[in-house]
Amino acid sequence: MLNNQHTKFWTLVAVGLLALHTSAWAAISPLELIRSAVDRVTAVLENPSYQGEAQQQKRIEQVWAIIEPYFDLQELTQRTLGTHWRDRTEEERREFVRLFTALIEKTYSSTITRYTSDVQFAFDQQRINGDFAEVDTRFINSALDKIIPIQYQLHRVGGEWRIYDVVIENVSMVRNYRTQFNRIINRSSYDALVQDLKKKIS
Repeated sequence: MLNNQHTKFWTLVAVGLLALHTSAWAAISPLELIRSAVDRVTAVLENPSYQGEAQQQKRIEQVWAIIEPYFDLQELTQRTLGTHWRDRTEEERREFVRLFTALIEKTYSSTITRYTSDVQFAFDQQRINGDFAEVDTRFINSALDKIIPIQYQLHRVGGEWRIYDVVIENVSMVRNYRTQFNRIINRSSYDALVQDLKKKIS
């Protein structure tokens, strides 16, 4: 079964993704892209119109709509399945991308509700090698006196930079899920993994 032992990891992933927002991002570097988006996304989270429990779902939907286009969701999903991806039919692949996307959204959404103004980001450097890039940032929570490194790994898709992995304190989101998924498939079956995902989402 999928477990909740990585709640802290996902919380940091989710908060880190608040730094992203759609813009003319194909024309700027990965580092500039992430840095320039912080204020706009924060504005959504701190907008009085989206505060309160009654507006929580609308707030989540607004922020997720901003973040989702930054990901290459098929590449991210394919990497989490690893070698098991090649054994799947096209229909199975489409279903798994949909389920994994829903899992990310649900896990991420719980963090949006805990967002506070104490969260800040420092944008340190980028490394670009052809169609691949890494952007090093730091998650800063002054209330908890914590500084945590977060690295975004991107590649170019159709001339645009998109994220295919997020690494927090040297822990890769892709490797984290791939380990869990591989364990379930090897101990049981791919169908068992699909059922597990459906349960987590519901």
